[in-house]
Amino acid sequence: MAERTSDDALLAKDDPAKHRGKISTWWLLGITAVAVGIYLLVFWNWVSMPIALRRADEFRYPDRFIAEVAKQHLFEMSNVGPRVAGSYANEVVTVGFLRRVIEEVAANAHPAHRIELEVQRATGNMFFDYTNYPQTSVYRGIQNVVVRVVPAGREEPDNYLMLSSHFDSVPQSPGAGDDGTMSVVMLEVLRKVSQLSEALAHGLVFVFNGCEENTLQGSHAFVAHHRWFAKVRTFINMDVAANGGRDIMFQAGPKYSFLMEYYRDNVPHPYCTAVAEELFQADLVPSETDYYVYTKFGHLPGMDFAHSTWGYLYHTAYDAYDTIPNETLQHTGDNVLALTKALANADELYNIAEHEGSKAVFFDFLNWFLVYYPLWASILLNLGLSAVALATIGVSLWLTMRRTNITLRSLSIECLASGGVILLSIVVGAGLSLVLGVILNAVGSSMRWFTQTWLIFGLYITPYLIATSAGPMLYLRFVRKEQLALQTRVQILLHVTCLIYVLILIVLTAMSIRSGYLFTLAILFYTITGLVNLLLQHTTYHWIYVHLLGQIVPIAYYSSISLTSFATFIPMQGRGNAGSNPELLIALFAVLIGLLIAGFLTPLVALARNAYLFIGLLGVFFVVSIIVMVTEAGFPFRAHVTPQRYYVYHIERNFYHLNGTLRHSEAKFYLHPQDRHTPDLIMDVVPEMAHASQLGDECERELYCGIPFYQNNHHGQRENAWWLPAGKPHFPQPVDFRHTGRQYDPGTNATTFRFRVTGTDHMSFYVSPVFGVQLVGWSFSDAIPRSGRSWNGQDVHYVNFVHGIDDSPYEFSITTQGEARKLSELGWHFYLNIVAQYMHHEEYRTDEFQTFIGHFPDYAHVVAYPAYLESWIF
Repeated sequence: MAERTSDDALLAKDDPAKHRGKISTWWLLGITAVAVGIYLLVFWNWVSMPIALRRADEFRYPDRFIAEVAKQHLFEMSNVGPRVAGSYANEVVTVGFLRRVIEEVAANAHPAHRIELEVQRATGNMFFDYTNYPQTSVYRGIQNVVVRVVPAGREEPDNYLMLSSHFDSVPQSPGAGDDGTMSVVMLEVLRKVSQLSEALAHGLVFVFNGCEENTLQGSHAFVAHHRWFAKVRTFINMDVAANGGRDIMFQAGPKYSFLMEYYRDNVPHPYCTAVAEELFQADLVPSETDYYVYTKFGHLPGMDFAHSTWGYLYHTAYDAYDTIPNETLQHTGDNVLALTKALANADELYNIAEHEGSKAVFFDFLNWFLVYYPLWASILLNLGLSAVALATIGVSLWLTMRRTNITLRSLSIECLASGGVILLSIVVGAGLSLVLGVILNAVGSSMRWFTQTWLIFGLYITPYLIATSAGPMLYLRFVRKEQLALQTRVQILLHVTCLIYVLILIVLTAMSIRSGYLFTLAILFYTITGLVNLLLQHTTYHWIYVHLLGQIVPIAYYSSISLTSFATFIPMQGRGNAGSNPELLIALFAVLIGLLIAGFLTPLVALARNAYLFIGLLGVFFVVSIIVMVTEAGFPFRAHVTPQRYYVYHIERNFYHLNGTLRHSEAKFYLHPQDRHTPDLIMDVVPEMAHASQLGDECERELYCGIPFYQNNHHGQRENAWWLPAGKPHFPQPVDFRHTGRQYDPGTNATTFRFRVTGTDHMSFYVSPVFGVQLVGWSFSDAIPRSGRSWNGQDVHYVNFVHGIDDSPYEFSITTQGEARKLSELGWHFYLNIVAQYMHHEEYRTDEFQTFIGHFPDYAHVVAYPAYLESWIF
């Protein structure tokens, strides 16, 4: 044993032989306290925002974004109420507001700039090739407010930077966050740019699009139909999935990494990570932004900004003006303004094709600075670092052999056994967390962390920590190795942990998963401290200090990642798939955070003289979490803060025979599920639910259940949906559907059916040809796209139709070939469902409907409006 030094304070003075190399349990508590303290400091930093500037500050900061100006615009914009595409509030009032503000900006612009304003009205279509529910999106008369800023004293630029946001909102939401926040940020950026004393090198286009919430139609209208788009070289898209917080840059490129260089060099408050980009593009986020249209249909590189934390109020009536802090506007405005001025003068825009490269690894460190390197560099870094880490571990083990005279065979066995213990502990810890998630879901106790987010640490991270602490401790206690000191064996446990991380990193690198940098960071700091300890020759106890110091930066960064991950994904579980288990996703995130933060800490528990006491304290925290979970404090939802979402439609359904006579007609209240507890929590609270039932075999008997789904992918939740009897709803503009003609072409054996329909601004059509008949043409788009999820073996094509300012009758045609094969369908060609959504007509609720909605508990946010369906056979 090494000579005692001042480090003897770690040991009791009368330490017997069996405690040699051990540390006091108080040190474990101290390490835990420091880790928690780091987490709290990171949280404080995470919620800290720049000081919001007021109008009075503009004299001192003439080039800065002024949050108060943006907030005043937000008040006027959100005070209109919901701005659903096609509504008067959206198409007239909000368009008028934007025109007035922009014209005022243009009137006060510096003479160096020429500002041009247009209100685009567009008609078009696009196809979304989603896996199970592809859709053809058709729009007519939707409006975009488009502004460009070009130099006044020289020829018009050939290259433009585009800024984009949307001003429409979802039903029953004033949309202050989504996307009023970004719209007013763009207005203020436009004002500040217009005041610059020198013209920019490139043109600027500001696109305020008026129809994003309905399948991104506004952005497609600009891409496909506006002449200014031809000169756009890159873009900044801005959207919102939350209220307040920082703006995260979560998509960049693709493959134009110079954009990240401009972000790194110019943005004052960086907040971004490649992890967010990969999670979003893996469809783990149940939404899409206009970035998709600009990159897929416009073939442009660009950047996607969003507010994503505290998304409990997103798409609800509580997404109001007073939920948006001025500091959030300042944070976003500072970033977007700085990036706009930089990219508008970027040389790369002169010939952007020359700058195509690879994807990049990028992340901010505690919002202080940006780390960025291209994908090819990450491959070299990961492989090089892995080699250095392996070499460091190899030298350390070689020195262990020299000091202890242990044989290579014995040391190899110890390393293999230690690796098995670490792997088994990780598997057991992850398994305990996941099994608990399955159990909680099975007994109806899921989402208890929805409001009390700290329960995630108690319910899921704690079992993982218990397993990964107890495994090494039990192994060292019951499997003796007389040739190796306790501290040496703990070092071997840490080494094999690093080897596991290296293996994970190599696999992720081979799969081109950029999120692997999370393990790069862990390996890097462990390798650095390993090299330092080699120089110190692993002096007793000193190596522990070095090792712990090396964990400060990783713990701080992973704490930041955990805050972002949980703040983003917890609210999403209230608007996800009601048929899935939300506990599993949260448990997986918790295990990953536990692995990253505590992977190099839990083996140290084996050094404690009373390790059982420490593990017991973790167990107490777990038990306390369980107790809180089952009390009223663990109830998932709170009124106005963390509401439970319900979508309730008052539907009327009419089904017709081939000869046009009515086959069946009825009215229902239909509940579309949003979370795991729909409608369990209201079954005994809302008296009408006593008559509710699930759809049963309705989805086999009628095309897509005969339900007027807002989107065809809502059909995917049919097994979790409920409905109940109701009287007929009121419709402000009844659907008027006419079959206007039929023409047979003997040369092609094709029959064309023509139709005309008048109705509300949000409609859709389901077309399903019978067996033996093929759909060969229609007027919705140039080609017939592939079918979505079939109905009783038949193809189903979905068309989503929205009109904005133009509400004239809509005419369309469908062309088929072939003849029906079934005797019962002779003379039939296809089923056609016509759906109408009256989503901004809440005032037309019947008394019965209003009473039903009024019975919902105060923590429920209910989106409720009439919907209509006609089903025909032709």
